[in-house]
Amino acid sequence: MAQKETEAVVQNLQTANFNNLLSYWDNQVEVNMPDLAGQRQYNASEANELLKSFFNKKSILGFEKSAARQVGTTVYLTGKLISNTVKFNITMLLQQNKNGFAIISVRVN
Repeated sequence: MAQKETEAVVQNLQTANFNNLLSYWDNQVEVNMPDLAGQRQYNASEANELLKSFFNKKSILGFEKSAARQVGTTVYLTGKLISNTVKFNITMLLQQNKNGFAIISVRVN
């Protein structure tokens, strides 16, 4: 189940399909991105919009998955966001809940 949901998140990142990605966010998500001052909690819609805005501002062309590994009920998903000029590292943590897995943290640097 974790692999299926992780691959769905990967596919949504690769295609920048934020409408489909919205259902994978937890109610409260820890977000840390270069354009934001520090790290803080956002609701699912805000986190989704922040990532979408980052993709647009930085002209992200794609996503390359580096690794996805499960430790207990947590999945660590790492990869690179690719633009014409630079690559950004991204780490997402997905936590198992009663509905499957939800993104609880996203960090871009």
